[in-house]
Amino acid sequence: MGALNEFGHRYRKPIEARTEQERARVEELRSRIAPQILRRTKSEIAKDLPKKVIVEDCRTLPMSSTQRNLYAKAVDDFGRRNDAAFRSPFKNHLGLLQYLRLICTDPRRHGLAVFKPEPLPEYREKAPKLGWLLSQLHQIRACGEKAIIFCEVRSIQRLLQHYIEEVFGERPDIINGDTSAPIRHTASRQKRIKAFQARPGFGVLILSPVAVGFGLNIQAANHVVHYTRTWNPAREDQATDRAYRIGQERDVYVYYPVVRADDFSTFDVKLDELLSKKRVLAEDMLNGSADVGPGEFDVAEVIPGAEHTGVDESVTLDMALRMDGQFFECLVNVLWTKQGYQCYQTPRSNDNGVDVVALREREGQLIQAKTSGRDGMQLSWDAVKEVVTGAAFYRRRHPGTEFAKVCLTNQFFSQQARENAALNGVELLDQTHLADMLARYRVTMLELERIRYTDWPAEANEA
Repeated sequence: MGALNEFGHRYRKPIEARTEQERARVEELRSRIAPQILRRTKSEIAKDLPKKVIVEDCRTLPMSSTQRNLYAKAVDDFGRRNDAAFRSPFKNHLGLLQYLRLICTDPRRHGLAVFKPEPLPEYREKAPKLGWLLSQLHQIRACGEKAIIFCEVRSIQRLLQHYIEEVFGERPDIINGDTSAPIRHTASRQKRIKAFQARPGFGVLILSPVAVGFGLNIQAANHVVHYTRTWNPAREDQATDRAYRIGQERDVYVYYPVVRADDFSTFDVKLDELLSKKRVLAEDMLNGSADVGPGEFDVAEVIPGAEHTGVDESVTLDMALRMDGQFFECLVNVLWTKQGYQCYQTPRSNDNGVDVVALREREGQLIQAKTSGRDGMQLSWDAVKEVVTGAAFYRRRHPGTEFAKVCLTNQFFSQQARENAALNGVELLDQTHLADMLARYRVTMLELERIRYTDWPAEANEA
């Protein structure tokens, strides 16, 4: 092969060979190393291995109107990232792509990141992948067969677990990086997979492609769904091979659900195309299989033709239950603003126990906001301690202002919290009060986003 620099000059990067001369060099390399190479693939060795069938009809799932609106708004926000008057949620190309990837599978607004399932008919209408999956699982159950679903996003793993249990009455197991690997552990991966294998008839297992890439045999399943796609075709194939391996007795059906639009290439479509190309290249030993990189996506190719509409939706209690902490603080800001207060949010760190300061003439309210997606959760008196501790700081900062102390949550407070609130003059507002305020004052998601990404007042920065 000669010296390394000579080899690099003559043969380097055969995957990039474009001209006839470059392709000739690659073939020259092939012929020179051929006597030293013996390669056997599984399909060549295991002659009795059943067929692997790639199911194509799931690659044409129509994009919902909700997805289109969220998609268009995200691209518009990204286009305004250099606008000094607008704080875009996307600082770079990768941030936008990650969000577009999420929208194609699990359509949600920025800030609604806390896991809380929506009513199935509503969610199914805006998430075509879930509608397709549930229909496909009905067919699999009718055949008495098993399916494994690969998904690397933990919130979506839990979402799938919830809806599958709701529809089929069986709660699928989730195996991801949290699952213990040692065989002696009662909740170990192998024991749970063994139980899945031994259970007769229909069954579903939800797996992380990262956590179970190697060494696991799941031949009891002959349906493999890649609900979210990885960035590397070899990793997907390794995941599929948990079922398609020696010992499998039935044909294995592999599904790559893809959300499409008629007038532009969605992220799903683009990623599917790139993975397909890399999978073909990976079959060539000289090329290997590299990850799909953000640089291979042209944002101009994935922009919808229509402007976003219908995203100015009113915030409901259900939406408030799914908000992360920062968006919930923005909700508090807007609700108190609509009551005639001038509000600002304190810094994310060193907030002195207060999240939102509301001012109206010589009176004000210091508000500690607590959010959780766990239905019926009773919060301890930590919120009370925080706002009581921080009151002195804000009285000094706003001399002459009489402050009331308030704790607001989208859940409930414990008896201990209520007793300590009464002793310290703190008003507690729980989910019931929040629902009343949302019924009285219309708040839209765009109002929250405007605060979250744009209108950070000077007081908040100086505090």
